[in-house]
Amino acid sequence: MTGPLEDSYTKIQEWLKENTKRFAFKKLEREIVTSGVCVECGACVENCPADALTGDYSSGKYVPTLTGKCIACGICYANCPRTYFYRDTLLGNVRSAWKARAVDRNESAQDGGAVTAILSNMLNTGRIDAAVVVQGDPDKPWMPIAKIAGSAKEVAKSSGSIYTHAPIVQGVVQAFKEGAKKIAVVGTSCNVDAVHNMEASPSGPIKGIKGAEAIQFGLFCTKSYDYPGLTKFLADKGVDIKDVKRFAIAGGKMVVEHSAGEAEWKVGELEEFSSSSCAYCHDMNSKNADISCGNVGSDEGWTTLLLMTERGEKIFKQAVKAKVIEAEPIDEKAIRAVDNLARFKAARWYKMKAH
Repeated sequence: MTGPLEDSYTKIQEWLKENTKRFAFKKLEREIVTSGVCVECGACVENCPADALTGDYSSGKYVPTLTGKCIACGICYANCPRTYFYRDTLLGNVRSAWKARAVDRNESAQDGGAVTAILSNMLNTGRIDAAVVVQGDPDKPWMPIAKIAGSAKEVAKSSGSIYTHAPIVQGVVQAFKEGAKKIAVVGTSCNVDAVHNMEASPSGPIKGIKGAEAIQFGLFCTKSYDYPGLTKFLADKGVDIKDVKRFAIAGGKMVVEHSAGEAEWKVGELEEFSSSSCAYCHDMNSKNADISCGNVGSDEGWTTLLLMTERGEKIFKQAVKAKVIEAEPIDEKAIRAVDNLARFKAARWYKMKAH
């Protein structure tokens, strides 16, 4: 059979072959159909160019079933509304993707120290009045608190990652109460979404302040941990949280540097201590941020930066021009690694795995 639709299927197969990995129906069946995620829309069955699929009603439900030979063209998987297949769905509107590192890197900085360098440059040039960042509570080690930083020196104290929910909005509101008009905010997607609403929505309080800005730096995040649980986990492993110098998550492992050396565990071991709210979050890279930042997709010692808005692009270019960071575009293989992490988080609700 030939015709416009069949010609379109041929072009789709060519595009999928050239641009991405193609998945056979068995993968769709395992992840969507048999897992209970299927919405019974028929997209996979009706768009199969090999007529290899049938909608089986024998159980009283519409169940996509393989009744012919699957040619692994990938069309069924790509068009399913529940597979999180396309990059713009996973990551949002990424204008460009880079790896960057600070020219003068702080030893305590996470990855390439690019975010610290950009924030410091914005403060030094007067682009912002303050930066709202996360720091550890001086009275409770690794308990996060919001800190309003008014200088590069204060920003440097926030270097490194804390894997526990932080009340960032508290710092944002306080900064405006203290008279700041233009601020930068660093946080995970949940924090960024709140600040984005405050700045962009008709009911947003920041929107109501003439000339106010809240520039958002979103951190890659797959999950956060409850402070009591994290403290207990470490104690059970013989590590006092007071002795921890640095936390990092990379390659599926939690790495902890402490006074007696370094230890690491698979993140799965900490699952019971993860925040309950994280199970409902599908946003790995903060789609509403101006600049999204993390370590996936870049070499060790570099920070991956996804420029999400025109405002974010201008800030990035200013930092490069000022020579506070050096940056290189990341290639397709690197951005696909970011895709996979985002897909893992988005589909975790379905108990699916990254590709």
